[in-house]
Amino acid sequence: MKFALSTIALGIGLACASQFSSAAATVTISQQGTGNTAAADQSVGPNSDGFVTITQTGNDNHVGGPGGTTGGIFQRVQSNGGVSNATQTGTGNNVGIVQDVVGTQGSTINVTQAGNANSAIVNQVNSAGTDVIVRQAGTGNATNIRQSAGDSVIQVTQNGIDNRATVFEEDTGLFFGPIIEQNGAGNTVSATAISVGFSDHDIVQTGLRNHAITNQTTPFPKDLSIRQVGADNRAGIAQAGASQTAAIDQNGNDNVASIIQGGITSFQNTALITQMGSINNATIRQIGNGFSSAVNQIGVGNYANVYQH
Repeated sequence: MKFALSTIALGIGLACASQFSSAAATVTISQQGTGNTAAADQSVGPNSDGFVTITQTGNDNHVGGPGGTTGGIFQRVQSNGGVSNATQTGTGNNVGIVQDVVGTQGSTINVTQAGNANSAIVNQVNSAGTDVIVRQAGTGNATNIRQSAGDSVIQVTQNGIDNRATVFEEDTGLFFGPIIEQNGAGNTVSATAISVGFSDHDIVQTGLRNHAITNQTTPFPKDLSIRQVGADNRAGIAQAGASQTAAIDQNGNDNVASIIQGGITSFQNTALITQMGSINNATIRQIGNGFSSAVNQIGVGNYANVYQH
């Protein structure tokens, strides 16, 4: 508990120093149980906001050490931004939050974990008006989110055991995704967006050992959706170029679906794969402009391959 007390003193000292410039900067740490550790390293600049809140209930919870990418709430705020929250209930949870919100009008990171051995790592740098929300309930879930810019909203919700979610964004502008929801056990998501604005990126998994991977690039509007219900389904979507729309809907077991789209003008490509059953396989590849494809598979062992260019 000495570590917790010294951390509180550090946070309050930094908060008070920043208040000479302007308005609020607050660090609050509350811990119950045995062996908890917490840290907050906050430096708030002129015309400041701030706020760091750490709440832990249980045993052996961690937020980490100051300035570490995998530990502590490390926050640099300039010109009205900030707010990092971490709430943990259970045993062996760990949270790492790093936020370098320079020149922002609003920035929020919220992590709530309930259960055992959950882990979340969040990195947000020089971003304006952004939100990162992580909710995990269960045992052994892990989330890794990294964000570089933009009026972006990221939300990850995991319920169950040993689900994984990884998100990477860079120079996203007004990026509205990804929204990731996982219910069950052993589901994995990897979502990447680079230089993407006005994107709707939505992934929902319910069941066991489903896997989804997405990749979107270039600064044009894009819509992407993956729905997986069942077990051992695999889905992948890669989009580059102008306005693309892709959706994969899997309901069953051992289905495989892949969509690859690219274009150079504003003509929208659309691709839809629907699979209901088991051991179905579908691929849509569209390289060009204004193409539209839809594959609907019902039953067992169907195969489809569409290529347009």
